[in-house]
Amino acid sequence: MTLHRLPLALLLSTLLLPACDSGDEKEAGPDVDCGTATVPKFAEVTAFAKCTACHSADKVGTARAGAPAAINYDTYADAKLNAPRGMDEVYEGAMPPNGGMTAAEKTQIYNWASCDTPQ
Repeated sequence: MTLHRLPLALLLSTLLLPACDSGDEKEAGPDVDCGTATVPKFAEVTAFAKCTACHSADKVGTARAGAPAAINYDTYADAKLNAPRGMDEVYEGAMPPNGGMTAAEKTQIYNWASCDTPQ
């Protein structure tokens, strides 16, 4: 490779790097062994009562307390769709705001979201 082509090769290689995915990236949630964990069904996840205080399709405007309109947990379909993000938010301590979720409630969410979101 000639010296004048080296900068072009370096530029092209840096543009292609972000497209490479090693597959090693992990979500922020905890490691859950679905073979041994107690996995609740959707209706058994009592922690969703705290989520739906803001994340409910019935809530609009200020009643949502800033919750994005598309993120709800009051139906199985919506909860399943938002499960990975919700689990990550709980795990990182961002949800619910100001805490207020017990370790048992967090475990319910982690197990349900990690282990195939049973209906």
